[in-house]
Amino acid sequence: MAALLLTVAAVLGLVIVADATGVASVGFVVTTTLLGLGLAPFVGDSLERHIPSSQWDRISLSRDASRRWGVELFNAFLSWIGWNRLIFSLRRGQASGAMKGWESRPVRAAAAGHAWAFLLHVATAVWAGVAGGWVSLVSLLTVGVVCHLYPVLLQIHVLTRLREW
Repeated sequence: MAALLLTVAAVLGLVIVADATGVASVGFVVTTTLLGLGLAPFVGDSLERHIPSSQWDRISLSRDASRRWGVELFNAFLSWIGWNRLIFSLRRGQASGAMKGWESRPVRAAAAGHAWAFLLHVATAVWAGVAGGWVSLVSLLTVGVVCHLYPVLLQIHVLTRLREW
């Protein structure tokens, strides 16, 4: 229910911003980015509760596929900037990086939230493209891929590795 309410609120907010500034504006791109990054954890938690575990078991990403898509390079970048250390410390004493004993629920919630935010970016990019805002379209797709698609792929890769343990 929270995911639906937050999606409706995000769409209404984007309609208001688009009406005030236009779809091809920097304000629209920034608002979409902030909504995606800000609401993804809450939407992800709500969505994860409604997706059956059997569905999560069907999703996987092999090591070869993750290498081909650059997921391991993205993960190395996150480690380099310190993001992974922060995430590990949030997972209560699991900063060692050992995956044994990890709970998969937060990983699934993060994947669901980032997938929702990626879809939000794709939908608004299409909206910007139809309205003729090509710079907005490219900006929204770039932010969507870097901030949401690659995190989804990384979370799926982590879920696959968790199942292998």
